Amino acid sequence: MKLLLAILFLSLAVFILGLYLLRPVSPTPAKISFVITKDESATSVIRKLKAQKLIRSSLVAKIYLRLSAWEKFIQPGGYVLSPSLSTPELLRQLKVGPKDIWVTLPEGWRREQIAARMAESLSGPNSNFDSEKFMTLTASLEGQLFPDTYLISQTISAPEAISILTSNFTRKSGLDLAQKYSLLIVASLVEREANQDQDRPLIAGILLKRLEAGWPLQVDASVQYASDTIRCRNQLLTCDWWQPVADTRIPSVYNTYLSPGLPPSPIANPGLAAITAVLTPQTSPYWYYLTDPDGVTHYAESLSEHNSNIDKYLRL
Repeated sequence: MKLLLAILFLSLAVFILGLYLLRPVSPTPAKISFVITKDESATSVIRKLKAQKLIRSSLVAKIYLRLSAWEKFIQPGGYVLSPSLSTPELLRQLKVGPKDIWVTLPEGWRREQIAARMAESLSGPNSNFDSEKFMTLTASLEGQLFPDTYLISQTISAPEAISILTSNFTRKSGLDLAQKYSLLIVASLVEREANQDQDRPLIAGILLKRLEAGWPLQVDASVQYASDTIRCRNQLLTCDWWQPVADTRIPSVYNTYLSPGLPPSPIANPGLAAITAVLTPQTSPYWYYLTDPDGVTHYAESLSEHNSNIDKYLRL
């Protein structure tokens, strides 16, 4: 009997302690920014909640999360939490979802693709994102909409989104566009032409060498850009961009087979690796390159060697 009473007393004490440890850390309704990254574990989330003094006990929070079966439903994003909330209330907010969401913009996308991704991601009932306004305001900003993963408000407007993307470009690229806009154009070509980061400095060096020698750039991606601009003009947000083209005679100032020098503006939004490659190009004896169906780039010093590569790797 004494043993049973001791067990009951201990269980009651543990229960009361657990209830206490689930209570709010503070009565003060302070606001604390809290970010959950993609694929972050529940254990990591709870550790951060404790580190930011939003919960009293990591162990009790883990137990509560496990018993409530919410462990797999915590959603990544940005939250505004308060130590005046109890542990169950905090965890419930993390299950309901964030006020901010993660949006990933890959390297080498056109602004139309970015507009479509933003419109799709910000399609909730509180959305203020206007894709048409985004397109209008970015007419001269191709290349400066920096590819990255962003944590943004679900109520963000097109001008606010543009400001975030361009500010990130300025901060990470370090490019002075007043003096080096041409390098941004080259970086956009390199981004679309190179499949691997190790190829970017070499391809950048080849393109810059062709420019200096007065050669036509003959970049296939520029023809794709010209072709898609015509083909997709009536379906900007739904088009399947960057389709292969066989005809290099498409009339356009962006077609570097027909128009000498650089295109008038970037053809895509390059990532940091492509920008860095153009700022620090690799010198080589090569003048030509091609990418085979497996994504491997092959280089050549002469036209005859390049034609041999075409026969070997492309004419299967």
